[in-house]
Amino acid sequence: MLFNILKRSFLNQKRAMAVMIVSVAVGTAIAASLLALSFDISSKVSRELRSFGANIVVQPRITGLAGVSGQKRYLREADIPKAKTIFWRHNILGVAPLLVVRDEKQNAQVLGTWYLRTIALPGEKKGFDTGASTVMPWWSIEGKWPAGDSEILAGIGIAEKKNLKIGDRVAVGGRQLRISGVLNAGGREDDMFVGELATVQLLYGLPGRISQVAVSALTTPMDDFAYKDPATMSRKEYEKWYCTGYVTSIAKQLEEVFAGSVARPIWPVAEAEGNVLSRLELLIILLTAVSLLAAALGISTTMIMSLLKRTEEVALMKGLGANTLQTVTVFLSEALLIGLAGGAVGYLLSLGISSYLGYQVFGTALEQKGMLLPISIGVSEVISVLGAYLPIRRALRIKPAIVLKGGQ
Repeated sequence: MLFNILKRSFLNQKRAMAVMIVSVAVGTAIAASLLALSFDISSKVSRELRSFGANIVVQPRITGLAGVSGQKRYLREADIPKAKTIFWRHNILGVAPLLVVRDEKQNAQVLGTWYLRTIALPGEKKGFDTGASTVMPWWSIEGKWPAGDSEILAGIGIAEKKNLKIGDRVAVGGRQLRISGVLNAGGREDDMFVGELATVQLLYGLPGRISQVAVSALTTPMDDFAYKDPATMSRKEYEKWYCTGYVTSIAKQLEEVFAGSVARPIWPVAEAEGNVLSRLELLIILLTAVSLLAAALGISTTMIMSLLKRTEEVALMKGLGANTLQTVTVFLSEALLIGLAGGAVGYLLSLGISSYLGYQVFGTALEQKGMLLPISIGVSEVISVLGAYLPIRRALRIKPAIVLKGGQ
């Protein structure tokens, strides 16, 4: 009986049913596309924000009399590959070792680092490309990076101060080095001589030593739990904190692999990234809610218009003995079928929309997760049920005796 009623309803109202399916499909497509965006937005936006530079710095841990006397402490260059062995190793996008020493004769600091280095990783066949070019991508070099231990860069500030240009020779670390390029970093590096790490280590007798490590890592936005002191956490809380990609938990894991170190988040960068991501996620939630509401209102309006044409049919059905449950079942079944059809179409549309959004915003397609299909169907059913609420209430208020006698 119900099947026959639904079949006749769909056949007699092809245009209205098509409009409702399209409304559901559009709402579902927008919602599913935004959900696909929300699944990827944290990692993709965080990756884009990494152009701001490092968000964690690892430095030597100085305690006791060493801090009072101003003794110099260093980290071990050999520990750098271990940054890619931590729990969140795949979130480590770049590491740049930095060795800063002072050249008294030049009255200037000298910085040694890697510009681009492929390092071997424990248990991995493929190396990891890293260095200042990945962690400090805004560095601009006029000329070229030093090709060997006889060349060095001059920061743009010190080059202007000492009237140095590419090809000139300068005494650094007791040796005459050729200026291979001029660095414009927009920071303190502009007032330094900058060279390959191994060269600076050799010049100043610090083999295998580094002053600090700048780390660029993908992180999860900080929440109230992330700021909790790990020392006060229960074992379960600590495991949750440790296994969440907060900048603080990643810093903690880096401390564990760099001997004698302390790792600190660069808070202005980390907090700025967290605020941006939180606001974007809120915006997506609001847009999704608006799209669902708009689709539900579209269905509701169309179903009410359809109901006005079917008033006598509903009155007759109720006059023949249909109770409230049976009347609700008919309209709810129609809504669920519309939702099923609209959800399937909406999911297919969302594949194209999300791909377009990904390429336009991030230059790459969004990841199409298999769970989007059931989510799309579920969303479409919610839209249809919400849209059917007012028509069902109106149908329940129909008085068979009045309508069948020609009344209102």
